[in-house]
Amino acid sequence: MRNAHYRLVNDLPEVSGPGQSVRGSVARGFEPVKHAFAAAIQSGAALGAACTIIHRGETVVDLQGGWQDKARTSEWQGDDIALVYSLTKGLTGMAAAVAVSRGLFAYDEPVADIWPEFAAHGKHAVTVGEALSEQAGLAAIDFKLTLDNLADEDAICAAIAAQKPNWMPGDHSGNHAYTLGWIASELIHRRDPQGRRLPQFFAEEVAGPLGADVFIGLPDSFDRSRIARIDGFGLQDLFIHHTTMPWPLTFKMCLPGTLAFRTLNNPLILEGPGALDCEEFWRAGQGAAGGMASARGLAALYQAFADGGEKLDISPEAMATLSQGHAYPRKGLKDQILTADMYYSFGFEKPFAEWGYARKRSAFGSFAVGGSLAFADPEDGVAYAWITNQLGTGKWDDPREKIVRDAFYACVETIS
Repeated sequence: MRNAHYRLVNDLPEVSGPGQSVRGSVARGFEPVKHAFAAAIQSGAALGAACTIIHRGETVVDLQGGWQDKARTSEWQGDDIALVYSLTKGLTGMAAAVAVSRGLFAYDEPVADIWPEFAAHGKHAVTVGEALSEQAGLAAIDFKLTLDNLADEDAICAAIAAQKPNWMPGDHSGNHAYTLGWIASELIHRRDPQGRRLPQFFAEEVAGPLGADVFIGLPDSFDRSRIARIDGFGLQDLFIHHTTMPWPLTFKMCLPGTLAFRTLNNPLILEGPGALDCEEFWRAGQGAAGGMASARGLAALYQAFADGGEKLDISPEAMATLSQGHAYPRKGLKDQILTADMYYSFGFEKPFAEWGYARKRSAFGSFAVGGSLAFADPEDGVAYAWITNQLGTGKWDDPREKIVRDAFYACVETIS
């Protein structure tokens, strides 16, 4: 299937009216994906959204729709970016894979060999792979985070190194909502010959070579008019509009002293994730939740991995490791923060029995609060990115996104 065979979405039936139109293109045979994408826009379930899917090296879906802003004055355009929250973890996983491929460190190397201070409180045996797979027990830290100090990586990493683990490392995994990015950044900083931290390393070694509009730390030069602003939710909405968020998590994230509260409300106390959509957070370069990206850019990055990693000089060994996945925690997959099973692996999430987001278990990617999802499946030749600026209140398989993914895979089955 070649680009010359693409069919403009505007050739297909549209609902008229500002903000309800869907822009972009789909390849012949993938028209049902456009209709699935349009359903959320035209129903009002999504303020705005964008989706890009690459299959076997060809862009078969590139769609945008709805509004870029809550005031509904600007429509979402193809090169617009948005805060993508935990999709950032996958970007950090990519940077780590580049670092491993360059020989800066190994997944099975103890973190303390690279970062000696990290050994405090019995963390001496934690490997890089365990830390990147969110098994180190460093989800919640005692250091008080604020929007003003999020960029002070020296102070934060010192606090992480000195932190007593939330659980015995390797026994469990749990959503390292913010700390994953700083851990990866410190590992890169200590071994990179140039001493770069994650934001610069990612820009120069991952996004830059691919020309992708994806950032960990938004540069001053980026045109702010291209940012789709987030329509978030308050914690009360998790009760009033409860969907698939686990009830134990819903309660615990509101109860001071619980691990979920300590993890998810530092830096923001009960304000909800929408409060992070601000200039201070965009600039901070927070490597677990602060990424800014377009759907096109995310798909381009994941395509480099779906295609075997050669464009980024990812070693065959690193690619095989990502496809195979990290060993499960000793006591099972139950996320100690999210209270539901989750398979974290080297900065990504992998498909598993309860959540098979791709057809092949070799896939790896990340999902984010509010419903966004991006992943690569090298075995199936898929790079997928769906992002939105209206945050849903489920855990994963956001219905607005899932109907698009299901429609895509149904088309793949038909044309295979």
